Amino acid sequence: MKTKELFSWKFAPLFLAVVAPIMTIGCNDNDDQDYITIDSETQDGEWVSFIEDLSFESLILTENQEDLNEALQQAAEGDLIFFEDNDTQKTQNPKNSKGSFYTLVGFDGEQIVISNKTTSSVPSNASKGEKTNKSNRSCRILEITRSSLSADIAHYRIMVRMGKGPYDVVRIHRVVRESRKYRPIRTEGNVFMIHGSSQDFDDIFLRPGIENPDAYNSSPFYLASNNIDVWGIDLGWTLVPLETEDFSFFQSWGNSKDTRHVLKSMAIARLIRGLTRQGFGRMNLLGFSYGAALTYDAAIKETRQHRILRDIKGMIPTDFVMVHEQNDSPFAAGSCSLSKTSEAAHANGEYQNANGVGFVTVGQAALDNPEGDSPFAPGLSNYQFALAAAGGPQPNGPDWHFLGGQFDGQIPTGLAYTEEERWFNLLISLAPYMPTYITAEGFSIFCPENRESIVADLKRINIPILYLGAAGGYGQDGVFSTTLAGSSDVSVEIVTKLPNGPRILDYGHADLFMADDASELVWRPLRDWLASH
Repeated sequence: MKTKELFSWKFAPLFLAVVAPIMTIGCNDNDDQDYITIDSETQDGEWVSFIEDLSFESLILTENQEDLNEALQQAAEGDLIFFEDNDTQKTQNPKNSKGSFYTLVGFDGEQIVISNKTTSSVPSNASKGEKTNKSNRSCRILEITRSSLSADIAHYRIMVRMGKGPYDVVRIHRVVRESRKYRPIRTEGNVFMIHGSSQDFDDIFLRPGIENPDAYNSSPFYLASNNIDVWGIDLGWTLVPLETEDFSFFQSWGNSKDTRHVLKSMAIARLIRGLTRQGFGRMNLLGFSYGAALTYDAAIKETRQHRILRDIKGMIPTDFVMVHEQNDSPFAAGSCSLSKTSEAAHANGEYQNANGVGFVTVGQAALDNPEGDSPFAPGLSNYQFALAAAGGPQPNGPDWHFLGGQFDGQIPTGLAYTEEERWFNLLISLAPYMPTYITAEGFSIFCPENRESIVADLKRINIPILYLGAAGGYGQDGVFSTTLAGSSDVSVEIVTKLPNGPRILDYGHADLFMADDASELVWRPLRDWLASH
């Protein structure tokens, strides 16, 4: 760890405030104790240097003494415990903890002071060896970069290694208003966003088919401009390059791995929020499409964990079904069949799904040669086929479609709510590969033999829920899953333009983040819910 400042008379009150509780812990050896002052008035973001020094197995973040007591008991070797110390008169004895204990004070001043006391049960003279073994810990911050989206809205990218595999790396995003460089405003709500299949954070949230985000074409920009602290993730498989040939690392990569990466990324987001004066509180988790499945998975996983280890405050599953209301739903049967097909492909060594490569080909052909014959559908032009892929019915549900279309016969002639070029640009930006096992594992929830256990898992969820749906996507079909949860705070927002009209013409799955009026119909009610939760 880099020691930014050991002592300055200017910071004497804060220094003494943090020394007092640490000196009463009862540990006599202070050789491994550092005091770090993060000065938020500086322009180079000293909190960035602190974060980039960290390596850990897990982060445990506590806001009060009761939570700290629990954290000290739950910590394992390699865990980092952070305590937002708002009452320096309290003391704690962490001798039995296996983690490393940090206290943060000075949130109301211009500096944040961090004290570190390694509380491992191993002898204190092993602290240097512990530091040299940082590279063996599962999580390490690799790089933090910042760019400006506007005069007062910044975009941070944080690369994090999650394991030893070649692509066990995720990219965390933050979009937030700032009063000055590296100094976010005090926000009124927060959200952590998970993208869908073949997508990443930029593709569907920040820059869906556009180059320059603003409050009308980008949901994170809209939310940030309305005082919401926006976070998101690029799951590890989105970073696998097109030229990859050996996909053996995908063999065991499924929903469970993605869920672990999401939860560890949320903990990192919570830590950075604390260091930038937002507090260590839990966060709201939004998942779109496949990301909604991970949102449910993460919430279910946390019901089996001690409460101090949980990171989710509320959840926003967006246009997705976990359980179909009808046991004999043909759409559930179709998804189960897809799971078994993917499982068979996986067993034959086909570890990668290359749908993204196909999407890119379709989008590029529509942009470069719209009148040319489509190689995918004889008789259709590249332009017509790309529109059919957007507005035509898909097997996910009755007249389910990505984007609401305009029809003259069976083939869309245009898009009703989203600009056509945005759709083509989205297609060419998609991630080329996904692990086959994601489909095998993820869609197995729709198989009859698994329905009972999924229903039981949903009943364990008791955090607030906002379900967002599109009438031409999963829409009303996704509501049933929320009724099975044990939550007492459940809200539903389903966007429809044609309440009494044909479903095939209504708001589509991706219109929620791409339509011209999404800022008013989708993001405004989302913002209001986040501000109140």
